[in-house]
Amino acid sequence: MKRLKLNIDEQIAHMRDENGIKFNLVTENEARLFLLNSTYYFKLKAYAKNFEKYATGAKCGNYIDLEFAYLQDLSTIDMHLRKFIIKSSLDIEHFLKVRLLNAVSKNPFEDGYKFVHEWLINNPKVLSDLSKKKFNSICSELIRKYENDFALWNIVEVLSFGDFAKLYHYYYIKYPDKSSMSNLIFPVKCIRNAAAHNNCLINSLKTPYKLKRKTKEVSNYAANIDHIPKALRHKMMSNPVIHDFVCLLFVFDNIVSSVKVKTHTMSELEKLFKVRMSRNSKFYRNNIEIIESYRFVRMVIDHFANKPYN
Repeated sequence: MKRLKLNIDEQIAHMRDENGIKFNLVTENEARLFLLNSTYYFKLKAYAKNFEKYATGAKCGNYIDLEFAYLQDLSTIDMHLRKFIIKSSLDIEHFLKVRLLNAVSKNPFEDGYKFVHEWLINNPKVLSDLSKKKFNSICSELIRKYENDFALWNIVEVLSFGDFAKLYHYYYIKYPDKSSMSNLIFPVKCIRNAAAHNNCLINSLKTPYKLKRKTKEVSNYAANIDHIPKALRHKMMSNPVIHDFVCLLFVFDNIVSSVKVKTHTMSELEKLFKVRMSRNSKFYRNNIEIIESYRFVRMVIDHFANKPYN
């Protein structure tokens, strides 16, 4: 059944009258301006999934003590988190390229062309996609110049992150190296793409989760972080977003070789979690899912932030 289109006033009325969302901390007029200028109803309402509803009685189906301000705060936190993920993913992509180019330069069995050509033969869609980009993209000049004889050092400049991840993985299947992190690029790509497409990330902190497969290496690493209870770790690492975010931090820590980049990034992340996310902590004092999620990720961040990078 199709839902009725609602204007902003009707959206606010629907939240108030049909969902039981309250406007004690943010007035209806302030909420109206927020929906008009900062976000939209469908996206904001997604964060309500983190809150409980009355199961019986006259208020059955309404949210329990949910303020509009809580949704507003979560949507803003999520925006900051997406920006951090995109920024750190760009750093990871850069240093993965640095690592791969260095590995090939030291490999006596590779000239920088051979394995690229092998990979392109096995991935014809990549060539097809590059051909489409050669007249209408920022990298069109590079594609036209090298399309008949790509080498590693030029093809990495024109591949999407997803295709580069496939190339990276291909090389390390051929020349295995446990320190390459090649088996962890997929979860990094997943959370990067979600952030880049502006998807909500922290709108599904409640169970049940739908994680097809945990990454053993990162799960084992998390098991060795001090003061994280086993039950909490198991529960949190079953959440796809938290799992992929921890993978992102793990790969960042192992792949990024610049001390300055690491130090600055971890400082930025600590500020996001310790300052911005805790600003309205009183909103969530009765929400065990949000409290546990924050507690777990905060302990993981503290672990990485306290590592000596010099």
